[in-house]
Amino acid sequence: MRISFSILILMCFCTQSNVFAQKDITTFGIQYKPIVPNRLIGTYDQKFDSDPFYSTVQQTLGHSFGMVIRRGFTNTLSIETGINYTQRNFKVNYDVPDSGFSGNSTVGLVAYEIPIQGLVYIQLSDALFLNASFGFSLNYFASDVQVKEYIRLSENFQFEGARRSLFQVAALVNVGFEYRTKNMGYFYLGSSYNLPVSDFYTFAVSYEYQGGNDLSIDNIRGSYLTIDLRYFFHEEKETNAQRKQRKRKK
Repeated sequence: MRISFSILILMCFCTQSNVFAQKDITTFGIQYKPIVPNRLIGTYDQKFDSDPFYSTVQQTLGHSFGMVIRRGFTNTLSIETGINYTQRNFKVNYDVPDSGFSGNSTVGLVAYEIPIQGLVYIQLSDALFLNASFGFSLNYFASDVQVKEYIRLSENFQFEGARRSLFQVAALVNVGFEYRTKNMGYFYLGSSYNLPVSDFYTFAVSYEYQGGNDLSIDNIRGSYLTIDLRYFFHEEKETNAQRKQRKRKK
């Protein structure tokens, strides 16, 4: 009920406010999004225990960067797409208390992302806008990964990550503020939540020793939060005369 009431209030506010989404303008931009590990939103850590071997996989700071294309369709709605390079970083901690062995390693998962999002704008002042968006992204994960940490002869810790599939879909939610200048483009600061619709990797962590190994395997969802920094280049609105002339040339 609270969520539905909040959405209703937002719709009423949008209706009464001077809201527009740059109708008939196609804008190009660049963006950088640090992936921020936290315990409140997104996957932070996951335990992989197999007594007497204990391990934790913890998300660390990652990054995503790429290009954005925005198209205004009406006075209240725009759509965005583009392509991003994303690197997810994880720290793997190993511990065998009975033997006194411990260690850690790092691993990076590379993906290429094509997002599609619908945006709504609320004008807060002459140049400042609040926007919210929702959509999906198609993600391609580049490869499986493997890391091995040697303890001594015939003993080691090992981590393996296997893709659940080459292509996966994730839901995207974004909110932020945009400052628009007349001639220098748009500057944007916001935050996004990326939620894969299914587990995206299978992680396996093991302690291998002479005569055997202790192994723990589990799937990981891999949701995450980002801080979004964007810059959109200045674009002039296409007039009706220019649009007609462009169509005649075709």
